[in-house]
Amino acid sequence: MPVRWLNRNVLGIGIADLAADANYEMVFAVLPLFITAGLGAPALAVGLIEGVGDGSSAVVKLWSGWYSDRISWRKRLAVSGYGTTVFGLGLLVAVTAWPQVIVARSLAWMGRGLRQPIRSAMLAGSVGKKDLGKAFGFHEALDTAGALIGPAAAFLLLSSGHDFRTVFWVALVPGLLCVVLFAVVTRDPRRERTEPVSLRVPLPAGFWRLMLPLGIFGVGNFATAFFTLRAAQIMQPDLSQAAALSAAVGFYLAHNAVGALVSFPAGWLADQLGKAPVLAVAYLVFAAACGVGIVGHGWLALGLMALLVGAQNPVVSSVEGSLTSSLVEERRLGTAFGVLNGINGAADLASSVVAGVLWTFVGPATALGLGAILCASAGAVLWVRQPKPV
Repeated sequence: MPVRWLNRNVLGIGIADLAADANYEMVFAVLPLFITAGLGAPALAVGLIEGVGDGSSAVVKLWSGWYSDRISWRKRLAVSGYGTTVFGLGLLVAVTAWPQVIVARSLAWMGRGLRQPIRSAMLAGSVGKKDLGKAFGFHEALDTAGALIGPAAAFLLLSSGHDFRTVFWVALVPGLLCVVLFAVVTRDPRRERTEPVSLRVPLPAGFWRLMLPLGIFGVGNFATAFFTLRAAQIMQPDLSQAAALSAAVGFYLAHNAVGALVSFPAGWLADQLGKAPVLAVAYLVFAAACGVGIVGHGWLALGLMALLVGAQNPVVSSVEGSLTSSLVEERRLGTAFGVLNGINGAADLASSVVAGVLWTFVGPATALGLGAILCASAGAVLWVRQPKPV
């Protein structure tokens, strides 16, 4: 009997995003190190760059999701988003000062914001509601596999004596590949154009019930770049600066390896036990990762932090997507994903800027502590007030 949820569209979107993640995760594995060690900027710059990029993406996501529900050519709009991301990250080869990174990062993430709600809506429309967890989990597994390949390539390039800019050049190869794959392999699953729903008609109450803990978690869920910085710190003074930087890239590689392994099982589990409880546990796991970052030191702490960060990151992404899909009717999925990603992006802006300020002027432990409190609170709220699927 065929596996109905594993169709051409689910597979095509997953492979395209595997290449996409290999592109930008190859860059992001070294970007915080490039900003601080390569360009001499403080940790505050990392938070500002991450926050502005996420904030600009949030605005585009809101518009893209709403607009995609009203047009018949949303796939072409998504393809242009993939291309914009590749172009923005490609600009990094030419930067000479950290403020220029803001422009490149923002352009890249505006492209991601353009295509992400459309991609998620196309994925959700390709399977039945009972298989949403498996489909999103499978997609996230391929997505995270790309996030494993990218940092692995970056690690090999840096350890063999190449510089950061070489990594940025090589990252263009999977980036261009993802644009071609999404354009050629995928299709829009909508069989007919439906009448768009007015914005005056509110989204379901269950959807908004999810947005509260999601927003709280987003404000505490600062960028993985800060864990990469913390990975380098907890390995010193045991290692030299160069060795600690390599260990930090190794951390990034390891956390993505964990994510690739747990994504599909977590999606399957969400279909069996319920999506909200699985998502609440993932929120709590991020809080635990922050705790390890506060008190940990040496290789054991580095490995445990990679395990916890890696276990929660793809699970949060895939289960938030599958849970949203189960709460909203298909013809409004673009709008719902636009709101979801917009709230996530705005919260990411706040979390990255706040984490950068606290990290620079107070200390890493304070930034990590605030993240732990907020994410644990989000997990508790979601566990107590679980939204009901339609």
